Amino acid sequence: MIGLLIISHSAAIAQGVKELAGQMAQGKVPIAAAGGTHDGQLGTSVDLINAALETLQGTDGVLALVDMGSAVMSAEISLEMSGLPFLLSGAPLVEGALMAAVEALHPGANLARVATAAMRALESKNIPEHTPALVPAKATVAEPEPATNSAETTLIVHHMHGLHMRPAASFVQQAAKFTSTVRVRNLDRPERPEGNAKAMLDIMKIGVSTNQRLYIRAEGDDAAEAIAALTRLVEGNFGEA
Repeated sequence: MIGLLIISHSAAIAQGVKELAGQMAQGKVPIAAAGGTHDGQLGTSVDLINAALETLQGTDGVLALVDMGSAVMSAEISLEMSGLPFLLSGAPLVEGALMAAVEALHPGANLARVATAAMRALESKNIPEHTPALVPAKATVAEPEPATNSAETTLIVHHMHGLHMRPAASFVQQAAKFTSTVRVRNLDRPERPEGNAKAMLDIMKIGVSTNQRLYIRAEGDDAAEAIAALTRLVEGNFGEA
């Protein structure tokens, strides 16, 4: 299992990002945080980072994310002293930690994969330079023909937050349990690209809001089982009241 180390000049920020990433990973990914100095001031402390790293001993590697460049030196000193395999990420702290936490849940996830997911984090915002015209609801998108050993469905996402944050993380984790390729599309936002259901970034990029239509297609030996499980998850409101 890959562990995450969150380093910020602010103790509150470090703990907040740890909490957010921990919720995304449902407490299944080791995450440590170090922020501020011993006397509660803004800054970084090698001793505090060392203490945080102690909680990550036994992991297969550590991905460290920092808030500002001046934290890099302290992080490097502590990481090199720890004896753990590590990568120091230049990804944005919050988005990078969230994407890394979800990627770390995947079976066989390694340090390089988790680091790559973190670096792609800003793509999830998908903010255009100029706001585009709104796409009318129920825009028509052609649904592809199912292939051999495939299954498909179109579901309405009723969750109050759509397919974002915790629901998205649950969806990705469920899809990752199957060997089949699982692709998704937002039928009400045809300008958004089709995505890989096992990639948190892709799920965020399709931008499914509440009451929008989610098209899911699976191809592979367990395609029907994948579609059935994802259907239960969506129709069960992702296990939330």
